[in-house]
Amino acid sequence: MPHSYEDLEGVVYPLTRIGESLRRAQLRAADPTRVAILRLAAVKGRVRPSEVAAELDVHQSSITRQTRTLEDAGHVLLEADPEDRRSCLISLTDAGWDEVRRLTKLGLDRFADFLRDWPAEDVRQLGELLSRLETSVAAAKKRPSPGRRWQREAD
Repeated sequence: MPHSYEDLEGVVYPLTRIGESLRRAQLRAADPTRVAILRLAAVKGRVRPSEVAAELDVHQSSITRQTRTLEDAGHVLLEADPEDRRSCLISLTDAGWDEVRRLTKLGLDRFADFLRDWPAEDVRQLGELLSRLETSVAAAKKRPSPGRRWQREAD
């Protein structure tokens, strides 16, 4: 059953404002691309720059620059990819893991402040609903696009 635009606006507008606010805060705390590289390396263990670029929907050259910065800071280790000598694998160093933990704590502390007056059950329920939304968004991205209006009308 389709949802009313009023109900959808009640979801979309707050999520958009929260997302914009979080992006601005993240820009002040650390470069978002570097944070994403660290996060993906933490989750996957070893990750190719092309995987990071695809995940972030950015050009691979920007990943290369940020990866070099992280390597210079001692946060990541770059090693030749045994399956593709033209590429490398990015993994975290001990200092990189420390940085991931620091950034994670910073973010979680901020959210703890946002939600400090919420009952624990509401926080759990919000987490479940956001996870469900994330799954729905991922599934929708995999569905074929209906095309442009003029393409749909031609059918």
